[in-house]
Amino acid sequence: MKVQRVADKLRRFYHYYPGAVAVIGVRDEKNGANFMPAVWNTGLSFDPPLFGVAVSPKRHTYGLLKDGRPFSVSFFPFEKAGLVARLGSVSGAEVNKVEAFGLEVFGGEVLEVPLLKGAFAAYELEPTDRFQTGDHDFFVGRVRAVWEAEGAFNEHGVPTPDRVEALLYFGRFIYGKPAKETRFLKFR
Repeated sequence: MKVQRVADKLRRFYHYYPGAVAVIGVRDEKNGANFMPAVWNTGLSFDPPLFGVAVSPKRHTYGLLKDGRPFSVSFFPFEKAGLVARLGSVSGAEVNKVEAFGLEVFGGEVLEVPLLKGAFAAYELEPTDRFQTGDHDFFVGRVRAVWEAEGAFNEHGVPTPDRVEALLYFGRFIYGKPAKETRFLKFR
């Protein structure tokens, strides 16, 4: 393995990819709802159930989340890659994405959050914290409701490739999915 200076490698800072794409949904007075894909996302805690997403202040969604609005996070199958890519290609400040892309939106059961039809899983999140983390802020939400598509998860709650082809992001606008022949190793 060839070692290079860190500065030379920061232009291509994708070593931690692929990652699951989360689509953030938040109410927007102008358009009713706004949606933005974010690959920098993660579960943070089981008790209480917390989930976080990183959003740049350059994004329209950032201003909506900064206001402390509840938000949703949805996970889509690979077949929705084109839609997810389009959601990230324009700003909700300039385009009503619901109308422009003909999105089917429904409301949350517990919180006033917009959700998109077609996800295999989604969370309704009540905002709890926001942390500045370099050029992004990290928004943390407490999970108040969980949505799961019927049949998408196995008996352990895992979305295996034989049940759903989860949408993965590899960086530089490249999307993919887990291989059907993925081997699973269980150590316990």
